[in-house]
Amino acid sequence: MRCSLYLLTILFLLGCAKKKVDPTNKPQRTFLSEANKTNPLIQGIWKSIGNGYYLEVRKDSILLYSYTKNFNYKEKNDYLEGLLNSQSQFTLREDTLGIYLTDFGDKTQILQTKKDFISVDKLPKNTLEFSEMTALNPEDSFKLYLETMQENYAFSDERNLNWTELHTKYKDSVSMGNEALFNTMGKVATLTKDQHTKVISKTGKSLQYRITPSAEIVKEAFKEQSEIKDLNAYFDLFFNTSYSNISDGLLQGNGQKIANDKIEWGQLTENIGYIHIHSFAGFLDKEFSRKQQIDSLNAQMRRIMETFQTKEAIIIDVSFNFGGYDATALTIASYFTDIPVSSHTSQVYTNGEFYDEDDVIIYPADSIRFTKPVYVLMTDISRSAAEGFAMMMGALPNAKLVGTNTLGTLSGMLGKSISDFYTTYSNQRLVNTDGEFYEVSGVTPDIELKVFRKENILHGHKNAVADLIEIIEGK
Repeated sequence: MRCSLYLLTILFLLGCAKKKVDPTNKPQRTFLSEANKTNPLIQGIWKSIGNGYYLEVRKDSILLYSYTKNFNYKEKNDYLEGLLNSQSQFTLREDTLGIYLTDFGDKTQILQTKKDFISVDKLPKNTLEFSEMTALNPEDSFKLYLETMQENYAFSDERNLNWTELHTKYKDSVSMGNEALFNTMGKVATLTKDQHTKVISKTGKSLQYRITPSAEIVKEAFKEQSEIKDLNAYFDLFFNTSYSNISDGLLQGNGQKIANDKIEWGQLTENIGYIHIHSFAGFLDKEFSRKQQIDSLNAQMRRIMETFQTKEAIIIDVSFNFGGYDATALTIASYFTDIPVSSHTSQVYTNGEFYDEDDVIIYPADSIRFTKPVYVLMTDISRSAAEGFAMMMGALPNAKLVGTNTLGTLSGMLGKSISDFYTTYSNQRLVNTDGEFYEVSGVTPDIELKVFRKENILHGHKNAVADLIEIIEGK
């Protein structure tokens, strides 16, 4: 297998430091808070398989570094380092360190994919401090950016990108300083046509590709009316009317908004339940941990499932879902199966190869579940974790995907500091049990149903749900 051969090559090239094996292979803490030190089992230097990171596990802390073929530097990522030095857990086998970044209690291993690292003797020579990396001249910073893209971006073939040509085309554009560098990096990010690939300035300005099929339909509808003069105002009208149609039209004012208004549910007919998932994140305020968010979500899902036991079918609507966390998607999917079901394999891209990080399996929820027919309504607005959720639900025998293709940005976002900017990249491929992946194309529906139409853009979603009700009822 290509991934296995690649792993063997890594082991040969890096050599093996002293073998570190945990015979129990049970998750342990990377950082022992009660002792205020790192776990002695993993102290040393670790090189990631994919992702372009080194970990330096000192006695008192874990530091994160980034690398490419020609650059190695201290990374500035307070979020990742914060997780590594607080709640992350690991397994250790044959010098392969598997990191689980988030603590989900007894579900830590089943609600996220692990990140693998190989033990090495030391950091590379000439490793730069973060301040030294940010002080690189624009030409070297642009070289670092393109190297990072070439070594980590997983879909250059699908997106028709040639890194050598892009370097030749844009290398002279960056010589005028950091603003020129920012704009040039932004042009490259935009050429990917990938909304998970971005360049973000210190002020929060983001350069990225933003076009979607549904947005183009809304723009066309805007041009053919005269009442609303501002395009942004028309987009607000589109979303607000669609949300109002869910609450006041489909649910007739009898639905319930829960989980920080991220979920709305109720019945569409006597026999059909409805769950609109607006987001896969933010179920509690930010000060609550992800585990607390998931615990809260489970409590809400149990209540919904208890109410819907008499229904003959449920529609789960992710038509307006911009994503969130995979752990949320797995948690919700768990309420619709009685047995473990393989969804897909997460693969990470590294220098032209894909390495199997982890298998994603939907395990049944611990409490009451619904295994009668489920229909997932999706559109191209459905993106990121919403697309992962569609893949998961599509793996269940009692579920059907309905609507149009999702956006095609399923990968997680690999984050890298380059110059004064923060950059993100799609470096992950989700491959289902048939060997298919949906990056670029989007997850395909089992039942095609057009949701957004130019001639009735404000009420297209409501009408699509009504059409789906007729399909379910066999009318």
